[in-house]
This record gives sequence, structure tokens and C-alpha cells, in this order.
Amino acid sequence: MTKDKKSTFPGSMRDHQDAVKAEAVKVSTKIDEAFGKLAKKMRKRADKAKGKMDGARKPERRAILLRRFELYADAANHLEERLPRSDD
Repeated sequence: MTKDKKSTFPGSMRDHQDAVKAEAVKVSTKIDEAFGKLAKKMRKRADKAKGKMDGARKPERRAILLRRFELYADAANHLEERLPRSDD
């Protein structure tokens, strides 16, 4: 039987807390930026649907646009709730 090779894994997280925290902040920032960008896009689409809804005459078209507005607005709210609060 051969001897097991020594692991080349860099060690436990406890040994590299600073690097782990820095990476967590970096990744969290990227995720928050992506959520913010997507929320902004959904909010614009909701506003666009609402604008079209105001000009629609047919009840069927108004109902479709209303539902589209609701879905986009709900998606934007869902994403915005998960964003960290900024004190701008």
C-alpha cells in the first residue's frame, strides 16, 4: 500500500479570515449591484407597461398591460427588498 499524499489544500478558513472576509465583501457587492441593475430594469418595464395601459382603449389590452405592470412591479419590489439600505 502506498502512503497517502499530503493535501495541498491551503488550510482552514480560520487561518485565512481576512482573505475570506475580503472575498465575501467583494462577491456581496457584485451581487447587490446585479440585483440593483435588474430591479431598475424591471421598474422601467413596469413604468412602460403602465404608460401603455393609460393609452389602451380595448379592455382586453388594458387587462394584459395591467397584469404585465403588476408582474414587473412585483419583481422590482422583490429585488429591491433584498438590497441593502443606502443612506443617500
